[in-house]
Amino acid sequence: MASTIRGSAPEGDVTMWSSLREGVRVSGIPWLFILPSLIVMLILTFYPQAYQISLSFYDFRAENMRPDNPALYVGLQNYQQVLGEGLNVPNYSFFPLLGFNVMWTVVNVFFHVVLGVAIAMVLNAKDVFGKRFYRTMFIIPWGTPVLITGLIWNNMWQRNGGAVNLLAEAANTRLGTQFSTTTDWLGDLNPPIDVRGIIPAVVIIGCGLLAAFLAWGLIKKGITNPKTGKWEIDRVVWNGGIMIIAGLAAIATLIDVLNGSLSTSIVTKLFERAGAPVLAFYSLLITNVWLGWPFMMVVATGALQSIPPDLYEAADVDGASPWEQFKSITIPLIRPAMVPAIMLGTIYTFNLFNVIFFITAGGPRGQTDLLVTQAYKLIAQPPQLYGAASAFSIIVFFILLVLTLIQNRVTRATEAYDE
Repeated sequence: MASTIRGSAPEGDVTMWSSLREGVRVSGIPWLFILPSLIVMLILTFYPQAYQISLSFYDFRAENMRPDNPALYVGLQNYQQVLGEGLNVPNYSFFPLLGFNVMWTVVNVFFHVVLGVAIAMVLNAKDVFGKRFYRTMFIIPWGTPVLITGLIWNNMWQRNGGAVNLLAEAANTRLGTQFSTTTDWLGDLNPPIDVRGIIPAVVIIGCGLLAAFLAWGLIKKGITNPKTGKWEIDRVVWNGGIMIIAGLAAIATLIDVLNGSLSTSIVTKLFERAGAPVLAFYSLLITNVWLGWPFMMVVATGALQSIPPDLYEAADVDGASPWEQFKSITIPLIRPAMVPAIMLGTIYTFNLFNVIFFITAGGPRGQTDLLVTQAYKLIAQPPQLYGAASAFSIIVFFILLVLTLIQNRVTRATEAYDE
């Protein structure tokens, strides 16, 4: 007896079109429900993104906004100028800017997570008086409008009459200390710490060891699945790709050192600003850490309160130390909540416009600019390079995509906590 499904063609006579018709008929009602939101997304999200991509291939400037003055098609020239030195913008160089942006993100997110989890664990402990009061007070920085916060901190870091210098003056008067009371926190161009001299050695040794470790892992584990005999695409792409990039970075830096051409090395340029941040960087770091850790504390608090106390009691009975409990119970069970928060924090911090703009505006001399503030300056300051800014934004998107994928790989965000 021929089998049919709801009057469709027999199983042996199923064609692509009949299968498509059946799929549309079955899923038609759900598509009708999401159609309004899909239309809104097409208008508000996808169309502007498509227009931005097309704009990046034109030398579009402010004067090209008139219909009678169309922009000139330049192909990939905007991308070449963004990645090179072709933009007519003061104090601009892409790779030092990128290196500083990555360093800024890593340092900030590190302190956000460490402080947030540590304080959440303290407030989650037993017999802590005033837990609710502390949790309420600690989220005030997070809930305060960034404009107000930025202006207040900008005033605090001022050289003359700023709260930080006034505090140093008060400490000198009452405690007999010798703090400087005229520190130019936002304008001093002399870096307090300069590690650029050791960067080439660190890159050669670090990248070389990383490449060797990944190569050893590929040799040990192999590139095929022992059960299926097929290639492990994930392992080959990530481990093999990072191994090649790290190896090339180590070899290229070694060649540059031997040839004395470090001034033109891309790897060294990445650390040109990141290896010697100016004093304004530390001012911004303190400000943004104060702003950012409450979010991680809130996420970590919710995750910690979902852990059954019986697990810790059983660990105590088994004689597990506090560190063993933290490593074996706390970290695995808060990871599903913390990893998405860390990814969100990474993307937000990487594109952090408000704090930078309201406190330093990228100064002094562009030394605290991030990619996002530089992209803003491309359209906010003459000659208003809209095409270059579009290409700049697309490059930033792919950088963030790569960073997110690497972070997902390292943190195993898509895996269950017990895998």
